This record gives sequence, structure tokens and C-alpha cells, in this order.
Amino acid sequence: MKRALLPLMMLALASGCATTKQAQVRSALLEAGLPQPMAECMAEPLGRDLSVGQLKSLQRVAKLAQTAPTQMTQKQVMDLLKRDLDPETVGVVVRAGLGCFLRG
Repeated sequence: MKRALLPLMMLALASGCATTKQAQVRSALLEAGLPQPMAECMAEPLGRDLSVGQLKSLQRVAKLAQTAPTQMTQKQVMDLLKRDLDPETVGVVVRAGLGCFLRG
């Protein structure tokens, strides 16, 4: 009987971790200046589909872009994105942002 409970406990822990990850992503998006409805909408797919490493890369890029956005040229921004974000991360962010924007 105890063995039957183990998978259920692991599932509960995993879902709790996902919820925490999504809450952290939502908090970071709000800190980055996204409106609350957009941050809430994007937190689920970003938290679900991106690894911790990908999220950290995204956070680094966001901090650099916020530091001096008016001082960076378009080429510098593109170079930053190419250097620090893998194509999968860019795809997840674009799909999440576009989906949330279209949902309104």
C-alpha cells in the first residue's frame, strides 16, 4: 500500500514545484514591468516550457536591456539576444507573448 502512495506523493511535489516556478516567473515578469494580466498569462507557459537555465538566461537579458535600453543600438540588442538566448527560449517567449496578447 505504501508503494502505491509514492507516485502520488511525487506527483504532488512535482506540481507544487511547477506552481512555485510559475509564481517566480510571474514575479520576475512583474518586476520587469509587464502588466499583471500579461505576466500572469505568460508565467504558465514560460514556467512549464523553459528550464531553470533558460529562465536565468532570459532574466540576464532582461536586466541588461533594462539597464540602458536607450543607449543600446538595435544591433547590440540583437547581438545580446543571439548570444544569450537559444532558439528554443526565443520561440517559447514569442509564442507565450503572442498568445497572451491575442487573448487580450
